[in-house]
Formats: sequence, structure tokens, C-alpha cells
Amino acid sequence: MRTVVFWLVCGAIVAVCGPFFLLFSFIDEKKRIPNLMAVFWSWSLLKIAGVKLKVDGEEILKKYPQYVIVANHQSYMDIFTLIWILKKIPHFLAKKELFRIPIFGQCLRAADVIEIDRSDPDRALSAINAALSKGLDRPIAIFPEGTRSVDGRLQPFKKKGLNLLMETGLPFVPLAFYGTREVMPKKSYRVRPHPVCVCVGEPLLVEKSLSPEKKDEIRDILWKKVFELKEKAEKICRLSI
Repeated sequence: MRTVVFWLVCGAIVAVCGPFFLLFSFIDEKKRIPNLMAVFWSWSLLKIAGVKLKVDGEEILKKYPQYVIVANHQSYMDIFTLIWILKKIPHFLAKKELFRIPIFGQCLRAADVIEIDRSDPDRALSAINAALSKGLDRPIAIFPEGTRSVDGRLQPFKKKGLNLLMETGLPFVPLAFYGTREVMPKKSYRVRPHPVCVCVGEPLLVEKSLSPEKKDEIRDILWKKVFELKEKAEKICRLSI
């Protein structure tokens, strides 16, 4: 029953609020109202799913006006959780298939979500580059594993998206989710209540124009930081069960 209610509410909000989200995205330059709508949507879905959320290190997200969030990817619930924590829509990098969903896809574009073609790396890089050239006024969020983890283990980070984002000179904030996969695992639309913990790590300052070797080193550091945060989040989450 919870799953049915979750998807009914999800669909109803997209269908009813989607057109207004698009309208206000065009007339509200700073997108205050669309952000509020997305936050309400995320809060509603987390409540219906029965998520009990705990955030460790949330104050770190307030240190900088703009930064890149580097996170593990456990579930679609990661997206709603992050929007609720930030109280705004970050500039997500999302696969092109999501943009084909009626109304929802148009909302993604209106929210300045960056469309990525995973089958064409060069085109994906061009999309990121075009978005960066416009100037982004909200945190950027990347799931460098490239897809949701099936078993919860942290997968290797893909190079190209992270490498290009390093050219922004923005701080990189490692972040890890635990529990979202239990709420909604990959390849399943069933929703189950479960505690969710999010751990945020200290920012890593990254200079522009780094050598390929230095970028590889930074990517490895970020992977280790996210791995450690995921382990920490799991411990915190298990204590609350």
C-alpha cells in the first residue's frame, strides 16, 4: 500500500504542479518558487516512504555559496534526500533517458539539470561544458559512479565528468548516503520504510589546470573520502534501527 500511495502522489505532483513549475521557472529568474515546489515534493515523498533522516556534517554545506557535491549513488531516493537537505535543487547531472518522461523531463531542463548521454562520452562532456559556460548559481551534484549501485558497494569513479568539473576551481564536498537503497533499491519500484543517514565531509580545495596525474590523485582521494563517509553513515544508521 505504501508503494502505491508513493507513486500515486509522485505522479499527481508531477502532473498537477509540473506545468506551474515550468511557468515559474521562466518568469522567476532566481527560481525561488520552483525550488520551494521541489523541496515540498521531496519532503512529501520522504514522508510517505517512511524515511527517518539523520544528517551528519550538514553545517559544512553552508561554508561555501557554490561547490561540487561528490556522492555515492544508492537509489533514486538520493535525489529527493539531497534536495530536502539543501532546501534547493542542485545542478544534477542526469542520464538523458529521464528527460524523455512527459512533463518530468521538461521540469528537469527548467531546473537546469545537465543532460548526460552515457553512451556518448564526448557529447556528455559537451553538455557539461555548455552548462558551466552559462554560469551556475547553485551547488553542482555529481554521482561519479555513473549509475546506482546494485549491492550498495561503492563503485569506481568515472574520470571525465569529475575531470571537467575540476576546471571550475570550486571546492569539492564529499557526501555519502546510507539507507536509501533499502528504501528503494535499483531495479525495483517497491518502497519500504528505513532510516537514512547522510554524512558530509570536509571540502577538498581543487586548483584549475591540473595535470592528468594530479586529477587521478584527487579522484582517488575523493573516492576514499566518500567510502569512509559511507562506512560512517552505515554505522550511524544501524544504531538508529
